[in-house]
Amino acid sequence: MISERAKNGFNSLLSRCLEESLRSSAYPSWTLEPVSDTKEIGNRQFIMLTVSSYDFRMVVLLHFSRNEPSLNYVAETLQLAPGALEQSRYDDYLSEVGNTFCGAYKRELGKYFPYLGMSTPNMLSAESLAYVKTWPVEHETHLRAQDGGQAQFFGSLYITSSGDIDFNPQELSSHVEEVETGALEMF
Repeated sequence: MISERAKNGFNSLLSRCLEESLRSSAYPSWTLEPVSDTKEIGNRQFIMLTVSSYDFRMVVLLHFSRNEPSLNYVAETLQLAPGALEQSRYDDYLSEVGNTFCGAYKRELGKYFPYLGMSTPNMLSAESLAYVKTWPVEHETHLRAQDGGQAQFFGSLYITSSGDIDFNPQELSSHVEEVETGALEMF
């Protein structure tokens, strides 16, 4: 069972990691808003990654549309003219954004849960989303990320647990001690 405090923690981490993964010099700020009706996400392709531990299993999705604002986002971030962006570069870049998104999430969760594993990104069609929802989901949340222009992406999180989960991200951040880094010790 996932506590309310843990659900809030998962949601908070989702927001922070999604914004962090989309940010670039061409697109430095994003507005993130919760999505209560998944119909808003619509018929979009998505990149799926999973994070697993002994205590839970989660699916992290980055939804996108192959439209002009999305193509412009990728092209400008890669410093290419929109017409010069090849389909494979577009797919590779968004897969890397998805990987960064999930990797940041896994790194943050690693502060609370040891022994996490993460999959590689898989680009799937919108029809595949029905299969993501076939396993017993205890918590799901969705966010819309929009830049100042028209680029729009959605992040989704689906979690199921095999035991009780309770953590508070704010609790750890207020107790983090300074750690010396960079020293090399020879034995």
